[in-house]
Amino acid sequence: MAAHTAPLDLSYSDDDRGEGSSSGTPSHHFSRLLGSVLGSPFLTTSDLPTEDRSTQQLDGDDLETIDGALSAVPRGFTVTRPSSPSPSFRTETYSIVNWENNDVFGDGRPSMSDAAPSCSIRFRPLSSRGLYAASAYLPSSASTPYNTVRFGSPSPIKPSRSMGLLPKIWDALRESSPTKRGKRRFDNISATLWNELDIDGIIDYANLPPLDGEEGELIDDEACFIDVRAVTGVDIIALVPEEVALHVLSCLDLSSTVACLSVSKKWRRLALDNSLWRDLFRARNIDGWAIDPRRIIAQTPASLLAMSHSGQWNRGLPAQLELDWRDLYMSRAILEKRWAGTAIVGSSEDKENAAVFEPTSRKMYGHTDSVYCLEFDSSKIITGSRDRTIKVWSLKTGKCLATFSGHNGSVLCLKFDKDWELDPANALSEEEFGGEGHNLWRKGFMVSGSSDSSVCVWDMYACPVENEDGTVDLAVTAVVRRILRGHMLGVLDIRIDDRWIISCSKDALIRVWDRKTLELNCTFSGHEGPVNAVGLQGNRVASASGDGKMMLWDISTGERVRIFEGHDRGLACIEFKDDTIVSGSNDFKIKVWNANTGECVRTLAGHDNLVRALSFDPRSGRLVSGSYDRTVKVWDLKTGRMVREFKGCHNSHIFDVNFDATRIVSTSHDQKICILDFADGLNASLFA
Repeated sequence: MAAHTAPLDLSYSDDDRGEGSSSGTPSHHFSRLLGSVLGSPFLTTSDLPTEDRSTQQLDGDDLETIDGALSAVPRGFTVTRPSSPSPSFRTETYSIVNWENNDVFGDGRPSMSDAAPSCSIRFRPLSSRGLYAASAYLPSSASTPYNTVRFGSPSPIKPSRSMGLLPKIWDALRESSPTKRGKRRFDNISATLWNELDIDGIIDYANLPPLDGEEGELIDDEACFIDVRAVTGVDIIALVPEEVALHVLSCLDLSSTVACLSVSKKWRRLALDNSLWRDLFRARNIDGWAIDPRRIIAQTPASLLAMSHSGQWNRGLPAQLELDWRDLYMSRAILEKRWAGTAIVGSSEDKENAAVFEPTSRKMYGHTDSVYCLEFDSSKIITGSRDRTIKVWSLKTGKCLATFSGHNGSVLCLKFDKDWELDPANALSEEEFGGEGHNLWRKGFMVSGSSDSSVCVWDMYACPVENEDGTVDLAVTAVVRRILRGHMLGVLDIRIDDRWIISCSKDALIRVWDRKTLELNCTFSGHEGPVNAVGLQGNRVASASGDGKMMLWDISTGERVRIFEGHDRGLACIEFKDDTIVSGSNDFKIKVWNANTGECVRTLAGHDNLVRALSFDPRSGRLVSGSYDRTVKVWDLKTGRMVREFKGCHNSHIFDVNFDATRIVSTSHDQKICILDFADGLNASLFA
């Protein structure tokens, strides 16, 4: 290349630091060197200053040969291009230049002078068929500076121990290539290569053009290739102990756990482990997913009877890992879709025949007048009627198990301890039962209110018995322990917990009774109309009245805490759980309240008549309402959206409604008890 004798100033100017030059003349930057037209960091004539070089005095010892000729350029002002980069063992295209050993191939190639280096060779992939091009720089006397030879992809070969340095390097590159084995390989470089390249004599490297990255040479990492489809790494899950692997998988969510089923047989076996699915199920407890462990010993009537006669009736609960948690999870997931109305019956592709799942409906008859109230658990339903009786029904068969009479008026409300017959702590002693077989009987607790202004406290008793057809049911009986008197008019609603019995009446009073002593603890007054419903949480009582107001009371202080106003007409029902109060009114609306602040969080409109009954689960956010418009509606409290509506349950006013994880039970003026079962065909007997 041409050169100038003027010195070159490579120091940074003010412009290099982002400031303007005071002299007004541009300075020479490194950026111009790196961005020269040749693409390599060496000096060009355009980068040199335009000073008069005739006055420069040069020492002959400082002269440097440029492009094979002696030119007047100081050696200190020349820039040497850096050597080519070393080949990467993670690439298939690479350059190897300037090796010194003249017999590295060991295959009888033509000898070369010690003063001249060996030939530079490059291999470049030409196509996906495995062809390669080998390029070598030839002497200037040749018709072209390099020739190209193509090689096919032969069958895999084994490395030879007698090969020289370059074939060994190639074997190392070939074996470490991330591409699929057996592809893009070619035979050992041998003497045939040199014959095809037509190389005779020594190559003049002094006249070879520089490497500039424009003709296929590997400059930096521009030609690196990594096959992203290559499978690398180690299956850690398969190598660690199973206890550790299960702990790692227990941190995954449902979709990730399902994906693990398709990884390998090892992963599938681990992903099907019962403990993983138990943890997945427990993670949904915040959504209301729960099981009642007491129901494990009574999943079928036959096992219930067998356990009672074998003495296992009082045995402790079995280990939870004895349950099939994956089946429970799948059943509960399907159940949730049925509640939400997203479960499809039939093929989803057949749109004409596909339909949203509808729960099976079953009706029970026995009362001779309106059925005002109900409560149910996993095995039985207890109802109160205008016919002054209380009836116990089998939830599985619909059979009436027992009928009790104790009130002189309509039974307007009742509450009992659910599934008392499954708790070993409720087993009767020999003295209480009065004979052998006492451990088969369990004692429960129930309270009922009537239009005769009385509150009856009942002792309930249950025992498994075998029917004539071989099925097993409960034998149930009850005895009035005590009658609580204090109200002057009909008792409209009742609530109980471990400490208190709360009753409200048409006399506009709320009375609090001690459950253990059955003595009156305190009385709340303040409503101007009949108190139609009450709710109980801890020491707080919420009351709803026909005067259109709702009040919050504190049992410990006996004082009124807050008044809620928002409904346009009188209130008919109320539910109080956690810090949420839900009320239904004669204005056809449902309102959701924050018990701590008194704020109305949401208003639900959809019924066409008085909202008579409410039941909700704060964990799942599911609310069920019954109305005088003869419909049962399911709501999502979190969004305020009506999810499902059932119109064919009753032919008259609905008085009460209740639900659990699998069913809705309602009563009506038409004397019927209606059951809507969402768990048809599912293993849902343990769901609470």
